[in-house]
Amino acid sequence: MRRLRGLRRRSVNRWIPVLAALIALAWLPSGATAQSKWAFEAQGGVGIPVSDLADLTDPGVTFGVGVAYWLSSRLAIRVDGDVEILNGKDSSGPGSEGPDINLFHYNGGLQLALTPPDASAWSIRLNAGAGATTFDSDEFSASGSTVDFSETYFTVNGGLAIGYDVSQNVSIFLDGQWYLAFTDEEDTAIFAEINPEIDAMGFDTASSVPLTLGIRITTN
Repeated sequence: MRRLRGLRRRSVNRWIPVLAALIALAWLPSGATAQSKWAFEAQGGVGIPVSDLADLTDPGVTFGVGVAYWLSSRLAIRVDGDVEILNGKDSSGPGSEGPDINLFHYNGGLQLALTPPDASAWSIRLNAGAGATTFDSDEFSASGSTVDFSETYFTVNGGLAIGYDVSQNVSIFLDGQWYLAFTDEEDTAIFAEINPEIDAMGFDTASSVPLTLGIRITTN
């Protein structure tokens, strides 16, 4: 646990310069004449597990919603909620297939408009933030009994969205996010009992990359 807390502190420290850079860039002149204050988003697509999580699950569907409030023409604060429904992976271990695992992400952070507002119908936005992820699995057999896995861990995230305005207040966008959850090795070691690809000591991070198509509605 001491090592895990150290990892979390170092991860937070690494993200402070990123957030500071976003704030600094946000005040660069944009030449914008108007700026919507609120943006509401909904999206869906595919959730892709990475690294240790990819040994346990296959890609699945993902969907989510988000709200952003623009502090300036370039900088917004935002809150998001997403879920990834990952499919259990076939295993050569005691079970023929691992459990399906749902990842519930809830996070807040900053968003930076890399392109000047109103300069073009196209937009590019970068975001970074932090929050938590709840891992919630179906029941599976381990340690001589039927169990499920439900734990919540600190998470950092970052991503890039490319949008296109279809009208003054409506746009569509493609979004790619990266979530990095700082899991507990003692908790995740249980998955080694059903999948020999998982380290017997468990894993202390879990990553996923949701790729989505969404719609954004803004208010003036």
